[in-house]
Amino acid sequence: MKKKIQKTEVKKPKSDVRRPRMEAGKQGNGRFLLISTALFLLVVGLLTVAAYARNSIYRSHVTLWAEIVKSSPNKRRAHENYGQALSTAASHATLSSDRDRYLAAALREFKTVMALPDDGSVPLRDLYREVGVVHYRLAQYDDAVAAWQQGLTAAPYDPSLLNNLSIVMLQKGRYDDAARYAEMALMGAPSMPQALNTMGQVYLLKKNYEKASQYFIKAIEQEPDVPQRYWNAALALEQAGRYDMAFQYANRYAAMAADPAARQQAYGYLEHLKKIMGR
Repeated sequence: MKKKIQKTEVKKPKSDVRRPRMEAGKQGNGRFLLISTALFLLVVGLLTVAAYARNSIYRSHVTLWAEIVKSSPNKRRAHENYGQALSTAASHATLSSDRDRYLAAALREFKTVMALPDDGSVPLRDLYREVGVVHYRLAQYDDAVAAWQQGLTAAPYDPSLLNNLSIVMLQKGRYDDAARYAEMALMGAPSMPQALNTMGQVYLLKKNYEKASQYFIKAIEQEPDVPQRYWNAALALEQAGRYDMAFQYANRYAAMAADPAARQQAYGYLEHLKKIMGR
């Protein structure tokens, strides 16, 4: 009797407002999850064993810009940088109370920037992008959309804002809108790895697995040092029935993942693929 092959089911990424991408993981029922696309913003990584040292660095950045704001209270750039430092510190906070405190303070700084006379030091595109990031991290998706759309009025067709809008549409389950924004981002920046990865997510969630794998692989070709995209490619390739390639990309992810828990989860996924292939 022919053995029936059981594929994993790809779920819609859940929101993790502490950091804008999910860790590679497995649900209690054994189904593996998609790693959500990272927003186009300050570089944010997964928490690792070095989290304490990194958190200390981000807290020092917060302290540094807090002092600069005190000495230059009317400088828009100082308040914007302080807001960015607070937002980044929030993404690495281990306690939800710290995260919320940082994010609330970041919003206050960005509102201060808006209230001060425009001296040309802070492009509106950048300001509204950061405001949207804070709202996204708070799971305030409608407010994030409003901020990024406001940014587009200052910088029409900006690929980073369009890609962020695509990501938030994925979170809201509006896959057609997500595809539209990702396509617009790629029109302006055809090789933008973030938008290529987002488009891969769109196709994966719409169950066009072959197309999804193509976009994930293109994103990897443009920026090969981002581990999460190898995981996404592996999931898409598995769903497309290309198990050998899925195993290769998952194995690469396991070798690159910095977080021990993520590596362990990847090893579990590799064992899952081995069983499918009869190894």
